[in-house]
Amino acid sequence: MTPRVRSFILAITTALALACVLIGCSSGQTASSNSAPSQAKLAIVHTNDTHGYDQANDEHLGFAAVAQLKADYEAEGYDVLLFDAGDAIQGNLLVDDSKGEVTPGFMNACGYDAMALGNHEFDYGADVLEERIAKMDFPVLCANITVEATGESFVQPNAIFDLSDGTKVGVFGLDTPESMTKTDPTRVAGLIMAQNDDLYACAQAQIDELKSKDCDLIICLGHLGETGSSAPNRASDVIANTEGIDLFINGHDHAVQNELLKDKAGNDVLTVETGSYLANIGVVTYENGTFEEKLVAVGEYDGSNAELAKQIDDVAADIEGRMSKKIGTTSFELDGENPGVRSNETNLGDFVADAAKWEARMALGDEPDACIINGGGVRKSVAAGDVTLGDLHNVFPYSNQVCTIEVKGAELLEALEAACQGSPEPMGSFPQVSGITFELDTSVPYEQGEQYPDSTYYKPANPGSRITITDVNGKGFDPDEKYLIATTDFIAHGGDTYYCFAEAGHASFRSTGYLVYQALQYYLEDECGGTVPDAYAQSQNRSTVK
Repeated sequence: MTPRVRSFILAITTALALACVLIGCSSGQTASSNSAPSQAKLAIVHTNDTHGYDQANDEHLGFAAVAQLKADYEAEGYDVLLFDAGDAIQGNLLVDDSKGEVTPGFMNACGYDAMALGNHEFDYGADVLEERIAKMDFPVLCANITVEATGESFVQPNAIFDLSDGTKVGVFGLDTPESMTKTDPTRVAGLIMAQNDDLYACAQAQIDELKSKDCDLIICLGHLGETGSSAPNRASDVIANTEGIDLFINGHDHAVQNELLKDKAGNDVLTVETGSYLANIGVVTYENGTFEEKLVAVGEYDGSNAELAKQIDDVAADIEGRMSKKIGTTSFELDGENPGVRSNETNLGDFVADAAKWEARMALGDEPDACIINGGGVRKSVAAGDVTLGDLHNVFPYSNQVCTIEVKGAELLEALEAACQGSPEPMGSFPQVSGITFELDTSVPYEQGEQYPDSTYYKPANPGSRITITDVNGKGFDPDEKYLIATTDFIAHGGDTYYCFAEAGHASFRSTGYLVYQALQYYLEDECGGTVPDAYAQSQNRSTVK
């Protein structure tokens, strides 16, 4: 019996097939519920940070496997809940091609019961997000984002699911406050995102509300992350400052997590996360009052819902036909791998920054002094050989436009210092540059100043203590000089750590109207003659990290 009135009926495999799946799963921590044990036999299938990697291949299980795994557990007599912890509609050409329009259909066919908002759900803007949510047959949950004008929740904060034995499961969603800057700030304008103590109070209020409605189990779908995410807004921070969560399904940092964390009252809270890109599917079973996580990894499960697989394959084939157009060639790999591109200069970072700087000049007529691209925007390497339009889109899949702003040298220094505040640890803000040379001394601690408004980041107390700019456009560096900077609208509007650009460059902002991947295409075709120049075989010593 499914826990919802709505259900998508999928093909049922045998008990033997399911047993094979469970043998292949890796068991981890177990935790008893903080509530009285019930007679429930519950399987919670969960995903996070799928980012459009919905088609099955050697590296990704795909949504057809998710659908079938849910059906397998239903066939074994489990109540099954299928949840996603956010970042589902953006990140791979399969979904980016339609700005996530295909995602609701895929997830509906899987039979999802709820998902949390992720920061990348906002990448196409709040209006587009609302259109996508309207087509989902399940609630999208987030309790800590409200509409500034009305004070109302942006989306539904929580939902309750009834199991076959009468157990009530209360679920609420949380999204990382980093959404204020991890997407273009103009795309979340008018929304308030609770953080720090307000985030904890919000979570506790949800727990208390669900308990007042006689929920036996409380689950948080939290797109908060842990490793690499900003304290004090991580999953562990919320758990340590609240009481009553039984299970925390995490997302955001693309990590594999399976650990017991202590809540404010000392209770164990099983906290789980699958990594990213459907390389794994998580299954938390709840029997005899105890939770246990099992991870189904790619290569360990070959179940697939044939109807959904065909639906996804058809969409992928149509896109492949259009994106397989050859743009040029490269005799060497262009390196866009994470964490490297978020920690150091790479040859692909150089190429992207040069292309954006060139596009700004071609489209707007003025020669920029320099260009800054955030390393986190560079998502994939380009292999040696033919370079297709799809390859270039995958390098920079975001719908960010190339633009220019004018800033003073002191503001440029502040921006670079803030962008490298976490170095040598990888940060999405790490600057890949053109027309600038700078040195970063990581032996000097980053000293925080005041917090930037509407951000989880802090401005540098002493700009220049870690960063030394040695040259801008061949003219040395002057903190009082005005510089024309090519960048993306994401950075110009204060995304990531670049809040000072939003203030300093607002009046001078000019957009080219071209997306970054289009700039890559035209730069390769028109400026480079279809062949990536040998100068890009290695990075060009524009930044030095010590």
